[in-house]
Amino acid sequence: MIAGVTEELASFIAASTYASLPAATRHDGVRALVNWVGCAVGGSQTEVVKHALGVFSEFNGTGKHTLAGRSEKLDALNATYINALSSTVLMFNDTHAATVAHPTGPVAAALFALAERQPLIGSDFLNALIVGIEVQCRVGNMLCVPPAECSGGLSMGGLVGGIGAAAAAARVLALNAVQTAAALGLAANHAAGLRQAHASMANSLTPAHAARCGLTAAMMAARGVTCSGDMLEGPKGFAVSYGQNPNFAAALDGLGTTFETSALSYKPYPSGFVSHPVIDSCLDLVRREAFDVSDVERIDLTVNPLVLRLMDRPAPSSTAEAMMSVQHWAAVALSCHAAGIAQTTAAVANLPQVLALRRKVELKPDPAIGSDGTVLRLRLRTGRQFEVIVAHCRGSAERPMSDDDISEKACGQLLGAFAEAEAGGIVAESWRIGESIDVGAFCRKLGVPLDHPQD
Repeated sequence: MIAGVTEELASFIAASTYASLPAATRHDGVRALVNWVGCAVGGSQTEVVKHALGVFSEFNGTGKHTLAGRSEKLDALNATYINALSSTVLMFNDTHAATVAHPTGPVAAALFALAERQPLIGSDFLNALIVGIEVQCRVGNMLCVPPAECSGGLSMGGLVGGIGAAAAAARVLALNAVQTAAALGLAANHAAGLRQAHASMANSLTPAHAARCGLTAAMMAARGVTCSGDMLEGPKGFAVSYGQNPNFAAALDGLGTTFETSALSYKPYPSGFVSHPVIDSCLDLVRREAFDVSDVERIDLTVNPLVLRLMDRPAPSSTAEAMMSVQHWAAVALSCHAAGIAQTTAAVANLPQVLALRRKVELKPDPAIGSDGTVLRLRLRTGRQFEVIVAHCRGSAERPMSDDDISEKACGQLLGAFAEAEAGGIVAESWRIGESIDVGAFCRKLGVPLDHPQD
């Protein structure tokens, strides 16, 4: 144990300023925000969001806070929940490779609620966003960076998402270091989430709950609620309870000089990131070679063992399970020659050629294959064989999405709620968030009029 992990992180949060951030880190934070805006609007019309709104409508408090892509208004805590839920439900959110967390969702959702609760300029918003992502990822590193080990059944977003949201909210609320430590501890005390829920609606409820818990924790700390000052590193605290051999140094090494926002990856496909190398390999093959998928005899995929832990579902029984099946995504990419939001429907999941192809997929785990790589070998009944090697998939740290790629992705998602000109304007303003004099006004632009047609 390293004494003072909670205290050191709290002091970092309380002292952080936009001016102290490197220019590259500021830009990385904006990339995360633009991607999140698209994801929050893109998932706003999904079934689970509608169900959650049906529940909250009975208990909603002062309904002043904007829901991305929707006309309803909720109180700050429930708006945080729904906006985090919307941004994660299609699995199009960002990824932190070391922890497999999706850090921007809970942090941005909490900050958007605060921006409509009190005056907030863009530079302070962006600083808090980056700090929240930073602390969330560093706490996750304690559980995931060797020699640390974290149970494969625990949802990393559920464990650390609330801590990141609490860190960001504490900065905006101008909490001192002692209060910030209490906010981190309160959020850690609410950490929860199981990966068994991945192939169901419940999967996206985990980061939503974390976001709301994180904002609540910071507000409680601002009111004077206290917590143990060593909740992260204590002998009965967060790290030892959720991990084995926790790497406490990973939370503090380079703090304030190196930033985890630079390690974020952005998804070109709406699925678990570990499936992306497989999707890439299949799309590369069908773009390069002409063949009839009905002639496919066998599909062999050599993958990182993490793929089997997270997405090995050879016979998914629902659309939700299909979205978390690497076999399904291989079949979709091969048969549809695409892997976008249009391919996440039940109609695509039940296509005869998709059902047939995914039964022909065989997975072989190989630790030598990185989490962003794969080897595809496909054989036809004629004996013809193909091989595709993906060392690093699109969207990975080695092949990152460009700013233009992220803009195009965000615009495409915004078109579900806005006209093309409006969508383009929102994306453009997202890129300028650091210059904003009123982030709350920008947040309100993400809502839609009461007479806007909604599913």
